[in-house]
Amino acid sequence: MLIISVVHQKGGVGKTTLALNLAFCLSETLKVGITDTDIQGSISEIEEFITGIDLVPLEKVRNNEQLDYDVLVIDTPPYLTNKLHEIFLVSDFVLIPTKAGYLDALAVRATIGLYKEAQKQKNSLKAGIVLNMVMHNTNLNSEVKEILEGYDLPLLKTQISHRVSFTRSPMTNGIFNSEDERAKAEIVNLADEILTHLQS
Repeated sequence: MLIISVVHQKGGVGKTTLALNLAFCLSETLKVGITDTDIQGSISEIEEFITGIDLVPLEKVRNNEQLDYDVLVIDTPPYLTNKLHEIFLVSDFVLIPTKAGYLDALAVRATIGLYKEAQKQKNSLKAGIVLNMVMHNTNLNSEVKEILEGYDLPLLKTQISHRVSFTRSPMTNGIFNSEDERAKAEIVNLADEILTHLQS
């Protein structure tokens, strides 16, 4: 079972929506579960609207229970917590979403620090940064690019746009129930890129 955690210590970067849509995308061909570790319980609150993926309690992951899934996606809290270290240690890939702003790019550093600490114990752990909620016609300024490219982590080629269809997707069982083909393509490309990194 592959475990992908969506992590950023800064709130408002779209982690939950991204985690959900990544899980829905992978569930097209794989058996997928999603774990909600955020104290706000955003995913747990909309469980009745979710079909095709199962909500899996963190305790089952912690206890190394034999889970019958191909992939588990873990949504994490929007702040630094002791839980993150143990989540990293059970993960195979850490996806770090960030907005395309200067302060957002700087804030990635704290999450990368936690990832590096976990990697000392689990050197197979991989990670990547993805630009999320990117406004149309946004050109990254050179300072933001320099910050993101300066981190010792891959900046994924895929960018996830800021779209109304993504905003609505938690209540519509994911982006794949919409008619927004571009949004679907972005999530498919992201999933493919993550799986490629895991296989490399």
